[in-house]
Amino acid sequence: MSRGRIPAPSYSKVYKQGRSVANRYLVLYFLSDDAVKMGVSVSARLGKATQRNKIRRRVKEAFRHLGPSATGGGQFAFIARKKAREATYEEIEKAVRDLVRRMNP
Repeated sequence: MSRGRIPAPSYSKVYKQGRSVANRYLVLYFLSDDAVKMGVSVSARLGKATQRNKIRRRVKEAFRHLGPSATGGGQFAFIARKKAREATYEEIEKAVRDLVRRMNP
């Protein structure tokens, strides 16, 4: 099972064909696939580049800690919400775990 990031042209496919779940910090779009691929989208409305990158790094790290057994296979596209700007790493990690658990029953 390979891991990687979702190439830019594939985001629209995940949005249109995939399922979605959300919580107060993140929205997750998921499309079943053999490989595990993940992408994070953070709007410019959430702050300057340093704030957006901080959110992106936290989501990626939380997803990495889940491991391949928890995520199964598929393309995961996370979208950060405004509340993610004030969230701690622990809150982001809990939100990612919750979304992935709800996506893979």
